[in-house]
Parts: sequence; C-alpha cells; structure tokens
Amino acid sequence: MAAPITFYLEFSSPYAYLAAQTIDEVAERHGREVLWRPISVAHIWRDIGVTAESVPRVKMLHSRVDAMRCAELDGVPYTVPEVFPVDAKLARLAFYRLDATDPDLARRFAFAVFHQYWGEGKDIREVEQLTGLAGGLRIRDEDLSAALQDADAKQRMIAATNEARESGCFGVPWIVVDGETFWGHDRIPYIDKWLTRAG
Repeated sequence: MAAPITFYLEFSSPYAYLAAQTIDEVAERHGREVLWRPISVAHIWRDIGVTAESVPRVKMLHSRVDAMRCAELDGVPYTVPEVFPVDAKLARLAFYRLDATDPDLARRFAFAVFHQYWGEGKDIREVEQLTGLAGGLRIRDEDLSAALQDADAKQRMIAATNEARESGCFGVPWIVVDGETFWGHDRIPYIDKWLTRAG
C-alpha cells in the first residue's frame, strides 16, 4: 500500500483551512490516506527565529486580503475571525485525544473547528466556545476539558510538531508526500500532478 500523506496544519492558519477542503479528495483519487497532524507553528517559529514583530506588516495585510480572495474563488465560506491570531491549544489537544480512538471523528472535529474559526469568524480558544460544535458531533464537554490534561494527547502534539520541524517546516499547511515537502494550499494541484506522475 502506498505511504500516507501527512498534512501538518494549524487551526489559526487561513491557508491550512483552505487546504483542508481538498487534501483528502486529492489523496483519495490516488489511493492515499491523509494523516491530519495539528501542530504548534508558534513553537516552530520560535526555534527558527521568527517573531510576530519580524513579519513585515505589508505581508500580513496582503495575506489577509489574499486568503479572503482565495476562499471566494474556491467557493469556501470565509469570515475574518473576531480574534486573530489565537493559540488553538485546546483544539489541537482535543483532536489528538479523539484521534487516539476514532480518527474519523477527530477529522470531523478538525473540520468543524476550522469552519467555526474561519467560516464563521468565531473564537475557538475555550471549552465553552467549542461546546456547540462538539455537541453536534456527540463529543462530551468533559472530553474537551479533559484534553487539556491529557498527557498522551500533549505528547502526540509535541511529536507531530517536532516531525514537521525536522522535515523543514516553516509554515502551514505543510504537506509531506513520499519524502517531498509542499508548502501552501495552492500547492495541492501540484501534489495531484506529483502523485499522478508517481503512480
């Protein structure tokens, strides 16, 4: 069986949100599985010397307009979040807690978190802010709260962040296909072509 594609994401990234809309479809077309791996980009940036102050303001302004434009062209719901950026630690840990027993549910949870933050522009930092989407997926509030103290979930998140860093990651979405790395949601068509050629 062909090796899975690893999709490193951060819930606070609009481009990871856009990539999440199509990565599974492209992988399925080539008989591949996608391993969704939420990471802490802030930790990667810290290690490579990037700070919020070092990112040019003109780039930030352009990205804000560009992400909205890309979402419109892709037909994806997009709302500028009430709070940006956010530390999506709770969502990351809850994902890994769910993924340990039900990867499909974890992926649906990730989609729901992305939609709430980027599709609806609503905050995702606290348990009470995720209660509605969790309830829709039949995830108990207790499980969300417990994720913050889940040592295994924390270790898996740290491991995924380290793996991304070791593969050369400096931003998300960061996608690894058979050892090849791709950065950005706009690289997904090229991943499709790469897999076609490899197949």
